[in-house]
Amino acid sequence: MMNEHCDKRQLDEPLSIILRDRIDTLEIRVAFLDDLLDSLNSTVAAQAQQLRDLQDQFKVLYSRMESANKGEGIAIFDAAAEVPPHY
Repeated sequence: MMNEHCDKRQLDEPLSIILRDRIDTLEIRVAFLDDLLDSLNSTVAAQAQQLRDLQDQFKVLYSRMESANKGEGIAIFDAAAEVPPHY
């Protein structure tokens, strides 16, 4: 059925018009794919920056935990010894 439609179209239109239509269709698809690729690249770059920021934050937290274990800087929280202010 598809071949009948294509054959009929080929008989009605010159080959150059058919090829021009197909090229136009492909150019439109490539334009949309380029846009999608740019969007995905932006998303990946933003996520990479977020990952670097999270890694930096993790390093800070890790160093605070290390200093707390050594008794430096932040005091260790003891829930049994600490009484909330409303008691």
